[in-house]
Amino acid sequence: MIGDLYQSALRYGDTFDESSQDGVRPRPHWEPLMESLHTLGADELARRWSLAERRIRENGITYNIYGDPLGVNRPWRTDIVPFLILEKEWRVIEAGIIQRAELLSCLLEDLYGDQTLLKDGRFPASLLFGNPAFLRPLVGVPVPRHSHLHVLAVDLARSADGQWWVLADRTQAPSGSGYALENRTIVSDLLPELFRTSNVRRLAPFFRAQREALIAMAPCENPRVVLHTPGPHNETYFEHSYLAKYLGFTLVVGADMTVRDRRVYLKTVSGLEQVDVILRRVDDGFCDPLELRGDSLLGVPGLVDAVVAGNVTVANALGSGLIESAATMPFLPGLARHLLGEELKLPSVATWWCGHPRALAWVLNNLESVVLKPAFPSRGMEPVFGSELPEDKKTELIERLLAFPHEYVAQEQVALSTAPVWEDDRLKPRSMVLRTYVLHTADGWKAMPGGLVRVSEANGTVVSMQRGGHSKDAWVLSDRPVDTFSMLRPATEPLELRRASLVVPSGVADNTFWLGRYVERAENMARILRSMVPRVRYADQQELASLMSLHGSLGSRQNKLRMNKRTSPAFAALEREVLSMLTDMDRSDSLPCTLAEVGRVGGNVRERLSADMMLLIGQMRISMQGDKSKAFPEYSVMLTECLELLSAFSGMERENLIRGSGWLFMSLGRRLERAIYITRQLRVITRPLSADNWKYLEYLLEVADSSVTYRTRYYTTLQPLAVMDVLMLDGTNPRSLEFQLDHLVDIYKKLPRYDPSDLKAMQDALDLLRGVDLQGMVYPAPGQPDRRDAGLRRLDRYLADLEKLLPSWSNNLSSRYFSHARTLPINMGQ
Repeated sequence: MIGDLYQSALRYGDTFDESSQDGVRPRPHWEPLMESLHTLGADELARRWSLAERRIRENGITYNIYGDPLGVNRPWRTDIVPFLILEKEWRVIEAGIIQRAELLSCLLEDLYGDQTLLKDGRFPASLLFGNPAFLRPLVGVPVPRHSHLHVLAVDLARSADGQWWVLADRTQAPSGSGYALENRTIVSDLLPELFRTSNVRRLAPFFRAQREALIAMAPCENPRVVLHTPGPHNETYFEHSYLAKYLGFTLVVGADMTVRDRRVYLKTVSGLEQVDVILRRVDDGFCDPLELRGDSLLGVPGLVDAVVAGNVTVANALGSGLIESAATMPFLPGLARHLLGEELKLPSVATWWCGHPRALAWVLNNLESVVLKPAFPSRGMEPVFGSELPEDKKTELIERLLAFPHEYVAQEQVALSTAPVWEDDRLKPRSMVLRTYVLHTADGWKAMPGGLVRVSEANGTVVSMQRGGHSKDAWVLSDRPVDTFSMLRPATEPLELRRASLVVPSGVADNTFWLGRYVERAENMARILRSMVPRVRYADQQELASLMSLHGSLGSRQNKLRMNKRTSPAFAALEREVLSMLTDMDRSDSLPCTLAEVGRVGGNVRERLSADMMLLIGQMRISMQGDKSKAFPEYSVMLTECLELLSAFSGMERENLIRGSGWLFMSLGRRLERAIYITRQLRVITRPLSADNWKYLEYLLEVADSSVTYRTRYYTTLQPLAVMDVLMLDGTNPRSLEFQLDHLVDIYKKLPRYDPSDLKAMQDALDLLRGVDLQGMVYPAPGQPDRRDAGLRRLDRYLADLEKLLPSWSNNLSSRYFSHARTLPINMGQ
């Protein structure tokens, strides 16, 4: 019946086949699935899968493989064929992982408490005190409901005889539950008829219980619960963002929180808000750079002190990574009998901690049949398969084992069971591991029905997402009616309409502000450089002076030109400088580096930007990464293409983004950056221009895209005062200085808790600008004595003061809204 779809295993004959007894006939509980796949046929399955892949891309479902060229943009890989588990089999697994969660919780409570297990000789002291994951500052600190574990993940594998074995316990910040939920959403939509008729146990009740358990950990009503992520470059960042939205909690990085008076606060644009519960996805040691790892940039300084004071709850509790080591496994059977009075229901795969002399001796005599792993995962060692080692490497390994036996664990090499995956329009067997999840609630432990199935890459026996593997949905086929609760409201249920904006963490506001600044900075640089590229090589001596003035308006801090009061730089030197700004990634003020910063800060808030905006950001980042051997004039075309992308982004920003706090900060960043550039450019012409520098007026209008505006108003040659009127005082010109200051004042007033003194400083700057009378000024023509009237001198001083005010105003904005530090008084002339 399924011979046209199923490709029998070639090299897994001695493994357990999850879906078939003989490679041809499916197991009874797999028959409906196989029949359904056969009925749909390869073409329809391919069509449905293409829809799923598009959905994955559009929803930004990603998993970052470190070192992969796609980086954080690598799409999540899942499979259309679910993994099936019978209810009676699941009950055995469920009982085993719940017992294991209770046992590990008791073990952690003792090791961070009275340590009676050490005193009685039931747990090796060297395995505790030699473990870098043992956090001494947390010894004796109570945890909610006496459980260090909020969620436990247990990796299971099935051996050839059908027995499930535990491969690993994930105790500190277990990942994958969000991906399991996303897999369920995707596969149930792809196979809706089969899902409805298979009586599959739902996942939503597990997440409802998790939400309720986290809220119950707080000592107050309506607590603030946050999900602490390492950030956008973490491999599972999408899952963190997805879970935070699904559970209704705020997603934060360490920099979004601060500790004041032994309490943790969330930095938001509305002020500091106390945090009651932290669901962490950051490893233990990185959570507090003061008490734990001093080199961590992911944690919150003072967090441990707040935990010790009992003012915040962290789930899983800090220090729970202590027993994530496989070296704990050999002691669990005895600990289960001692602590629970029960035999271990789910056995661990055979494990030997080499710190025990008899275990070391056995491992040395059986290296070919074991996998060597670090006893302490923080050591970062890759698993070593003894059967694959050449003799010289085996000798080196034996020497290390003898020198540092306590740092190694050996495990039996398990022949993993195989499950079918849909690949190349066929079903193919792949090695698999089932990751299950157990949640601690007020009513006891609760298991997620199913979990996350991870399958190996083609022809691989190692199951690792970092090595190119992918995932499957796990269906527990219930023999009873299932709970159909969903965290999502049914389409037929009316919603309460609301427009209130969500909490905006300071880190989000910071990144959107700098996204606006970097985009505007890149646009200004691209416009200036595009004006220079076609002229540099063919400029006469007069044009060279004007081009030098235009280059000066870039404000480059890494200018490679050798300036001399007596001589001007050669044309070739200016060309090299322009080329450097176009291509040099080592220059922080180059255009490619600025575009890279656009990509960086955009990636930090990608969950708040549309897929189209992120696509544009990615295209911007690579738009100026051309070959350095490219002919110099060709860069004009590249700059035009780059400006098209920047203009498209500006259009999306104006037309597609909700006018919430994020947009306000992005707009502030853009207006502030444009005001800085315009001020710098206008200062050149407040001092009398020489005949050699007169063409600067033409370049200035071109860069500001205001040449047409000037020509339609003044049918005459270029005049400095008229150019200043267009670019400085014309409030209808979106590239004028008055337009920028006016919008800065208007947008700043819309921010929560804005500083009246900072508002007054910007309003004063705007009022002074509007009071400028260009009509009454006399601008000396070229060749005339430099006799600037008082109005021009005052204007020059005003622009000089404004050039200082704008960065200071930006610093105060950052202090007030991003770092929540003290601001300094500022005003024009200070």
